[in-house]
Amino acid sequence: MPFTEFITSGDLKFIIVFVIFIGMASYHFAKKIQSKSKRKATQIEYHNKRIDNAAFWIIISTVLSLLLGLMHSFYFIGKSGGGAPNLIFQGVSYTLITPVLGVILFMICKMLKGISNSINMPS
Repeated sequence: MPFTEFITSGDLKFIIVFVIFIGMASYHFAKKIQSKSKRKATQIEYHNKRIDNAAFWIIISTVLSLLLGLMHSFYFIGKSGGGAPNLIFQGVSYTLITPVLGVILFMICKMLKGISNSINMPS
């Protein structure tokens, strides 16, 4: 499945939330890099907390997306009075698109937090 099809097949409202939070994490990562060059340890801690907050909300949105997607898929399978295996598997595969993206973005946030964490402050 091509990446563009992967993204467009996901639930748009969750993808918008993911973009907002990964944007927030990217902004604070850039600010953290600037603070590192100015050797401001307290600012680095502040930006790390903000990146952690973005990662937390991404993973919470991921779980919510998974649960709502499964509920939605099983609702329509039940409504149709049962289902062929291809209907079930296609529904579950579309349900998993947004959670997979969320887990990837969560890992990216955690990597952004870990990059350039150590700073050599003068004594």
